[in-house]
Amino acid sequence: MTRQPTVAVVRSDNRRGAVAQALALIADDLRARVTPDVLVKANLVSHLRQLPSTHADTLSAALDAVLAAGASRVVVAEGASDATAGFDRFGFRQETAGRPVEYLDLNREESAWDRVELTAVDGSPLSARVSRTVASAPCRVSLALMKTHVTSMVTFSLKNMLSSIHPDDRIMMHGHAGGGNGYKGWKRPIVEFLKGDSPLVNGLTRAMGRVRKVQSALKGKGRPDAWRTFSPAELGYLRSVEAMNRNLVALSRVAKPHISVVDGFVAMHREGPRHGTPIGLRTVVAGVDAVAVDAVAAAVMGFDPLRIGYLKYAQDAGLGVADLDGIAIVGDPLASVARRCVPHSNDAIQRHWDRLAEIGPRRESAVPAPHVRPSLAPEKSRR
Repeated sequence: MTRQPTVAVVRSDNRRGAVAQALALIADDLRARVTPDVLVKANLVSHLRQLPSTHADTLSAALDAVLAAGASRVVVAEGASDATAGFDRFGFRQETAGRPVEYLDLNREESAWDRVELTAVDGSPLSARVSRTVASAPCRVSLALMKTHVTSMVTFSLKNMLSSIHPDDRIMMHGHAGGGNGYKGWKRPIVEFLKGDSPLVNGLTRAMGRVRKVQSALKGKGRPDAWRTFSPAELGYLRSVEAMNRNLVALSRVAKPHISVVDGFVAMHREGPRHGTPIGLRTVVAGVDAVAVDAVAAAVMGFDPLRIGYLKYAQDAGLGVADLDGIAIVGDPLASVARRCVPHSNDAIQRHWDRLAEIGPRRESAVPAPHVRPSLAPEKSRR
């Protein structure tokens, strides 16, 4: 009989202490997974703001644990935003001085790429490049954060691995052709602006999210059968959501974390993963079954793990356990730490990821940008 995966849940008023305690609770599992060479995948969605990015205390406590468990060399890697600047700005290098730690900016310094087969929004195959350093690592540690997400509903340890994909190919994870952001002409720079990290974009995104929430409520988008009234643009976005769910599982087959730490000390809800609102959950989740860790993290934020598309698909694919009844939780009881976080404003569409078979063949002509209301969506690029 297969042993239930163990997931540690720790609530504390000290971030570093919570990470250390969570990893101590799974010490036996840790020793069984750690190898002399370890790759730590940080999450630096922003290299300017700390809220959406891995904290140095989380990195430091995780390094203490893996080095004590037998690691002798650690590579800290990231490809989102300007990782090199983030390593410095958030104090990573200072925190790890004197330890056997190297840093790798995947966007600028990775030289070898393997292939991962993905799926387009229309079901056709896509071939993306994934970092060979990440894919070949004998022990991958994902340092993720608890955040809502514009496409995948939530983002935890599995989703954190997405920036291991070549920067030109990351749009493929959304089911679109590589080499751009899915748009062309004058619309492309607008989308790039809305993906930026300035205070202006942050404020606009939060305001637009609240408007979208009100519009969804007025239009009855919360109904279980709301998908029947989706516009072509909304259906296009839903197909991108479904492509992301499928492609996260495909990526997990080649780059699934061996050890997962999800930091919810200060989590993010509403317009995540970059422009959302902070919420102090003071909770860290850790384990060696990445699917189980993400499932528990989802529950901490008030989401049903089996209603998160990529977690349901990952469990069905045998990559881990997403059913809370099949997970042994140690540390603090889940009920004592769980909070009801506000989902992304796109949740009214995201939640219908499993309805595409009933919707029928693709007929829409537009795909909404992550931060644009579906009614204002630009046309999808055919590059």
